[in-house]
Amino acid sequence: MSPKYGTVAAGGRCIGFFVCTALTFLLTAGSARGLDPKKAISQYIHESWGLESGLPQATITAIAQTADGYLWLATEEGLVQFDGVRFTVFDKKNTPALRTNNIAALLADRLGNLWIGTTGGGLNRLKDGEFSTYTSKDGLSNDVILSLFEDSKGNLWIGTDGGGANLWKEGKFTVYSTKNGLPENAVYCFAEDPNGDLWIGTDGGVSRLQDARFRTYSTHDGLPSKNVRSLYCDREGNLWIGTNGGGLARLKDGAITTFTMHDGLASNAVFSICQDEEGNLWIGTVGGGLNRLNAGRLSTYSSGDGLGATEVYALYPDREGSLWIGTGGAGLSRLKDGEITAYGVREGLSDDVVLPIYADHEGSLWIGTQAGLNRLKDGKLTKFTTRDGLSNNFVFSITEDRRANLWIGTRKGLDRLKNGKFVIYTTKDGLPNDLVSSTFADREGNLWVGTRSGLTLFRDGKFRTYTSADGLSNNSISSIAQGDDGALWIGTNGGGLNSLKDGKFRVYSTGEGLSSEVVSSIYADGDGDLWIGTGGGGLSRFRNGRFTTYTVKDGLFDDNMFQILEDANGKLWMSCNKGIFSVDKKQLNDFADGRVKSVVCDSYGVAEGMRTRECNGSFQPAGWRTRDGKLWFPTMKGAVEIDPFKIDPFKLGHNHLPPVVIERILIDKKLQDPKLRIEASPGNGELEFQYTALSFFAPQKVHFKYKLEGFDPTWVDAGTRRVAYYTNIPPGKYVFRVIAFSNADVWNENGAAIEFALRPHFRQTLWFYALCTLGIYLAAVSVYWVRLQQMKAREQHLVALVGERTFDLQKEVIERKRAEEAAVAADRAKSEFLATMSHEIRTPMNGVLGMTELLLGTELTERQRRFAETVRRSGEALLEVVNNILDFSKIEAGKLELETVDFDLS
Repeated sequence: MSPKYGTVAAGGRCIGFFVCTALTFLLTAGSARGLDPKKAISQYIHESWGLESGLPQATITAIAQTADGYLWLATEEGLVQFDGVRFTVFDKKNTPALRTNNIAALLADRLGNLWIGTTGGGLNRLKDGEFSTYTSKDGLSNDVILSLFEDSKGNLWIGTDGGGANLWKEGKFTVYSTKNGLPENAVYCFAEDPNGDLWIGTDGGVSRLQDARFRTYSTHDGLPSKNVRSLYCDREGNLWIGTNGGGLARLKDGAITTFTMHDGLASNAVFSICQDEEGNLWIGTVGGGLNRLNAGRLSTYSSGDGLGATEVYALYPDREGSLWIGTGGAGLSRLKDGEITAYGVREGLSDDVVLPIYADHEGSLWIGTQAGLNRLKDGKLTKFTTRDGLSNNFVFSITEDRRANLWIGTRKGLDRLKNGKFVIYTTKDGLPNDLVSSTFADREGNLWVGTRSGLTLFRDGKFRTYTSADGLSNNSISSIAQGDDGALWIGTNGGGLNSLKDGKFRVYSTGEGLSSEVVSSIYADGDGDLWIGTGGGGLSRFRNGRFTTYTVKDGLFDDNMFQILEDANGKLWMSCNKGIFSVDKKQLNDFADGRVKSVVCDSYGVAEGMRTRECNGSFQPAGWRTRDGKLWFPTMKGAVEIDPFKIDPFKLGHNHLPPVVIERILIDKKLQDPKLRIEASPGNGELEFQYTALSFFAPQKVHFKYKLEGFDPTWVDAGTRRVAYYTNIPPGKYVFRVIAFSNADVWNENGAAIEFALRPHFRQTLWFYALCTLGIYLAAVSVYWVRLQQMKAREQHLVALVGERTFDLQKEVIERKRAEEAAVAADRAKSEFLATMSHEIRTPMNGVLGMTELLLGTELTERQRRFAETVRRSGEALLEVVNNILDFSKIEAGKLELETVDFDLS
């Protein structure tokens, strides 16, 4: 017989992988505490998830937690995986192995497998991320599964609807039915007792399988109903039997004890039972909601209390101490223990709007509300109202003097409670105002009363009021305290801080360094420092006459505060409209001394157990530290109790390191198969990693860091983000690592990791680079060769050109030499010509001039003489030109002779 295998469809969801191993999870989980049995069910933190949160359907019939830490839910619209933040649905669309979406039963076995019982689709197993399917064709007696159970030997038991009980062992089914002695073939539940005997619940009663034989208990044996729907064997060995209509039965030492609605059971239809680590027995009913049985007492939590449904089909206490509840129609719910415990109307308070809180010398806690006074003592609440003699039900202030008188300030006067009787003081008795906002008993035994009309001292039965006329800065009093030196400190609404000593007032306002004129609370610590909480100005420390102020910009959680308390560890706790916060006093002092630049606060709100984060103040006292070290604060929805010693998650038991899971990896938007070696095809280097940490107690406080080894030089702080993106990652081998820490601020250094490789494009390979290098080399050689040939051709061309040019030059030189010789000859001929011409012209000219001189020596007429004179002058001019020509010829010929003649410069 071979099972049918199914795979996750392409594009569907991939089951979580790469956990830091289930063993690590189990080792680090430790022994988580269950739900504190001292608390009322209403005081646990209740959370719920419905369709709007991602559930495919609002009815949950089974819950299981696998070794990797995931929570699994059975619904009528598929199998659901939950990591505390996200729901992942597996159905027929994305998981072909699931033949139907109607899941009826779940079992996480010791090997880490998840078994899924369906209605009509047989049995499925989820192992190593793969689904297997087993149906009647494989030997299963019926394909409608009602229940699943693993015994101490590791055998799997399957309860079917009409096919009896099936034993799965070594890959084979063995059927137990009416033929073997089972009273009915519809099997709803299983359990195993300390002796190893198997108990089976049917519509015919509960049967014990011992030595392959059945022994059935039915109504004739004392069972209230034979219609058995749930079985559970507790740690004491008692067998609890839930019936449909007969209530709850306990089989102990052969005797049956019944619990029904007459005993406080919410409904007689009991469909689920479990026990937590604290010994609380939890009973899920149909029609009545949830019951808790502790110390023989039954308490109920149903739709009217916030459960949202009256049908509880599944219960599961997880490894962190929380109780998970599968309801019919209201989805998934969870109850968990919070660091803060709330007290309100549901717990017996007269009203949810709580004002002052005070603890007297006997340890009784007095809680004032807008509807009367309450006393909490030994877990019991007692109410006092106007019917008991209280002046008004609106209580503003409470204090006790050293004579054990309890003083209560109300809207209509000051009340004294002594021996159960009230005495009322009003303006008729000397009070300046009937609205008493603060009361304080000093160490000297005096009672101080703060009103809107001044500060009043009540001593020896008389009132003495101090107002602005006496030096008080403002008549509206908000808080009163006393310092180590006996000085009285008075906070006002608008007048700052006042000190009263030796009958004189001294005022401290913003001019002296106080951060605000509105002082809501004053705390004088054991070191002599005064801590002042203001309205809007933050926190101020007064030391040695100087103020140091801390505000939001310095790291303070809020600038408005109502009360300041100090715990045994040196932390200051403050309340405000945004919740409650604490800060180390050493940090505050280091800041004042300049050793640190800011302070770090821890804040608490609804997630830690408060029903509202809005606290109350501007009355006294707006909070109190009891003798056992617990801190109490008033809120708009009850009083809240904080145990500073249990604030540390390690002390609460929620100290496991959250196992980290890498759920999906997408490379270039393609989902990768984690079971195979991941070598992604060449792409763009786009990576997406989806991861989670399986801590359900405070998933919103889980922080992550991741690192892509081979790319990221350091860790990347992702905060609470559960996805990492990368782009343009080059090819290569990488390891993606992610680590997380829970609300304990302790990192799970093992985390989770996944190795993968990005294959390069051919253009990114060494071969490509080698070919490119070779191509470049060959191209360079080719270019060089071509260039060389070009240079040779050029050289030859140049040689030819030089030859041609040389020939032309030689020819030109010859021609130029010839021209020069011709020019010299011509010049010489010219000179000779000039000389010859000059000589030949000068000789006849001298003759003409001589004859003319002779002619002028004869008798001539005037006219003849005039003609002869003209001839002589023209001849002389011509002769001078000829002489000049002759001299120029001598100069050119280099034959000019210079004559030296003395002359007088003067």
